[in-house]
Amino acid sequence: MLVSELAERADVPLATVKYYLREGLLPAGTTTGPRRAEYDESHLRRLRVLRLLREVGGVPVTSLREVVQALDDPDLPVHDTMTVVADVITAQPEPAQQRPESLAIVDAVLAAMGWDDVRQESVDRQRLASLVSLLNGPGPLGAGIEVLTFYAQVADQLARAEIALVDHSAERSQQLEQMVTGSVVYGQVFGLLRALGHEHHHAQVSREEAPVPG
Repeated sequence: MLVSELAERADVPLATVKYYLREGLLPAGTTTGPRRAEYDESHLRRLRVLRLLREVGGVPVTSLREVVQALDDPDLPVHDTMTVVADVITAQPEPAQQRPESLAIVDAVLAAMGWDDVRQESVDRQRLASLVSLLNGPGPLGAGIEVLTFYAQVADQLARAEIALVDHSAERSQQLEQMVTGSVVYGQVFGLLRALGHEHHHAQVSREEAPVPG
């Protein structure tokens, strides 16, 4: 397909596609003539990943290069590639300062869950500790080990199911595309479903607590 068809099928502005090509974020097509190149399904998949990272994940263009370099490095194991992508996606904005006691709470939860392979430098670990610091500040909210472990148990079921859904026999690039899009999109899907569940259950509680007329 020509670049114009590629842009149309991916529902991305042609100017954006050309920008990605200039910046090396999208691989060059196969040259078929002067000022003419052909693109295939691999370009379409990559373009969709870039679009999801930008529009859903909110990843700035400057950070997309880190993702692309990791995706295109055949010597980087799939798991290591995903940790790079996870840190780039999470690091917007940078985590706030974490108190030592908050990091200790997070690490206690990770240990209780048996999540021994989480990196100490993980941006997700640091961001969670930042949230724990906020929750345990002045106010009615609190985030102790028991509460966080409850959330971790729910997250563990979801994470296990999502990883099991990845086709680990597929080519490296396709595995990574599945995992990247899943992390970005289904993270948003879960958040939205949780919000809808809150709306439903709060409406039910409100009706039960409403005073009976008359």
